[in-house]
Amino acid sequence: MRLTDIALQNLRRRKLRSALLVLSVVIGVASIIFLFTTTQAMKEDVANKLDQFGSNILILPDTGAAMTFGGITLEAPTQVKELDMSLLPLMQTIKNKETLATIAPKLLVDTKINGQTILLLGVDFQQELHLKKWWKLDGLAKKQIPIANEVILGSDVARSLGLSPKQTITIKEQDFKVAGIIQPTGSTENDQAIFMDLTVLQKLANRPNAISLIETAALCYTCPIEEVTQQLSDKLPGTKVTALKSTLESRDDTVNRFNLFARVVSVILFLASSLVITMTMKASVEERTREIGILRAIGFRKRHIIQIILTEAGLLGSLGGLLGYLLGMGAAVQYGSLLVKTQVHIPWQANLLVYAILASLLISLLASLNPAWQAARLDPTESLRYM
Repeated sequence: MRLTDIALQNLRRRKLRSALLVLSVVIGVASIIFLFTTTQAMKEDVANKLDQFGSNILILPDTGAAMTFGGITLEAPTQVKELDMSLLPLMQTIKNKETLATIAPKLLVDTKINGQTILLLGVDFQQELHLKKWWKLDGLAKKQIPIANEVILGSDVARSLGLSPKQTITIKEQDFKVAGIIQPTGSTENDQAIFMDLTVLQKLANRPNAISLIETAALCYTCPIEEVTQQLSDKLPGTKVTALKSTLESRDDTVNRFNLFARVVSVILFLASSLVITMTMKASVEERTREIGILRAIGFRKRHIIQIILTEAGLLGSLGGLLGYLLGMGAAVQYGSLLVKTQVHIPWQANLLVYAILASLLISLLASLNPAWQAARLDPTESLRYM
């Protein structure tokens, strides 16, 4: 009789103990698979939102005076030296130009409307709406882009002027239609400003081609943000290129927390599964002292005993790895995105099946080494006393 046949017979005779060992592996593998795939989805979702829902690079004129925009201190656009539209094509010549997902130039101008001082923001609406995906707009249809004679109002401006969508507002003696109103964001620059077409504001302010700053969204989840910043600085003389550290640090901190959580839980599950396998195999050896003694008495060598024990552990571990993968991956695909509230779909990852089975097999074999060695060291004469 082959050693594999003996191992299979032993498993069939001890169905409950075998089932408990498989269950421990299934729980461990399924939990790690589920945690890994959902954590990866959370990382991708967080990185995408932080990269795409706002700028992470700010380009300013390199002057002395200062003002505040978006919580960032920057130079005032009324200085002699300011940015102009000719910089935009230069930005597309840097080495890592493919990382620049959005380039949103802005012109900032103060004006008086009904006795109130209000900030006018000249923007490229297509780029601005792509940059500010988190905006919730009343009156503006999804993917609708305002035209030259239309404006978007911040919530505070709309309230103070008593305006609603489709109404008309006069700015610098020119009438504009209110295309939409931004729902309250908590940001002064969004709630207390009027957004209008950049070229129109340049004409109204008699500042052709002038821009005050450029906000850029670089998809830097994997890109070298410091290199992109340096490349832009080299290509744009007379500017100050700043990576918004608060955005980057917030993203990195969130992603690192997810990573740390996944690693800690994985280690705990790994140790728990190893302990269960070790205790199960140890108890199995103790129950089979007489059987092992008979095998040794009829000529089985120590290596044969070790091989039988490890074969049992390997078969159960591999089965547990397979079932754990199916359970964990299935749960992640069906409920992972819903549970962690991400917009990233979790697909079936066949490569994890190989890792799951190999890891389960390795853990089972390592955890069974000591019980197998103890079984091989049993004295046949002493073991037969239990008959």
